[in-house]
Amino acid sequence: MSRRLSILTVVAAAAALPLLAAPVSAQGVPPQPGAITSPVPSPEAVTIHAKISAINPSTRAVTLTGANGQSVTLKAGPLVDLNRLKQGDTVNAKYYRSVSFLLSSPGEPVPESEIVAAAARKVTTPGGDALVLTRLSVIVVGIDIPAHSVDVVDPSGGAVRTVIVTDPARIALLPELKVGDAITAVVSEALAVSIQPAEKSWF
Repeated sequence: MSRRLSILTVVAAAAALPLLAAPVSAQGVPPQPGAITSPVPSPEAVTIHAKISAINPSTRAVTLTGANGQSVTLKAGPLVDLNRLKQGDTVNAKYYRSVSFLLSSPGEPVPESEIVAAAARKVTTPGGDALVLTRLSVIVVGIDIPAHSVDVVDPSGGAVRTVIVTDPARIALLPELKVGDAITAVVSEALAVSIQPAEKSWF
């Protein structure tokens, strides 16, 4: 079996990194960029209780740190009022985790044209929020087969990003990846659709 993974989430199931070869139509023809809308499945919505450890108003990036010390950086959606939030606040946040739309495996790189086509797709949450797809050249630092997730990190630096694999046909191929593999990924951003001050803090 080829080590090349092709994970294309067009609709439907699964849970989020946050984290795959060419998308093709039933006739085997690559779809035109932006020709269809690829929604992020509803189960990808996650609610967490965390503290705000950083806010960047210009980019609307909010970093949340949970009671376990793990952090996640989200883009605040249009309904999130950043004026009500500040660093150190304890909040309840609902967000859509990163979903993989394309991932290459070592030794069999995905053609550049396929990466460009995947990154150009229109992707939305079930609520209609538009998401940005980002191309990443990353190193695999963790694989959670039961959770269908891959932890990756930019070799030049940055936080670990968890990406969820949602295509059932490709989930079975995850064991072919190994820690240390260098891969190219196209993933959705992690979008916060709600960040509300918490009445009580759990930590």
